[in-house]
Amino acid sequence: MRLEDSYDLSKIRNITAEKVYRKMEKLIEERDDFCKCENCVLDIVAYTLNHVTPYYATSLIGSLDPKRRKERRIEVEIDIAIEEGIKRVKNHPHHEEYGKK
Repeated sequence: MRLEDSYDLSKIRNITAEKVYRKMEKLIEERDDFCKCENCVLDIVAYTLNHVTPYYATSLIGSLDPKRRKERRIEVEIDIAIEEGIKRVKNHPHHEEYGKK
């Protein structure tokens, strides 16, 4: 039996991923010190998600943890990981030099 055949897994939300996506949207609008091509943005997002604490909740009952403290800690982790991801991708982009795509 496959779990997704018996249960609606779409009710599980990855709160961390949602926060990373919103933060990247904001940075893309506000900053111009990193390449915003699809490869670079996806690499930064992937790096960030691999370096922050996952935080899942169901849409029915939400998280069982105290939300405020945990969400604030995750936001700090995201800020640190995104900055590190931007540095790493700038140093090793998956295309020619930044600005010469």
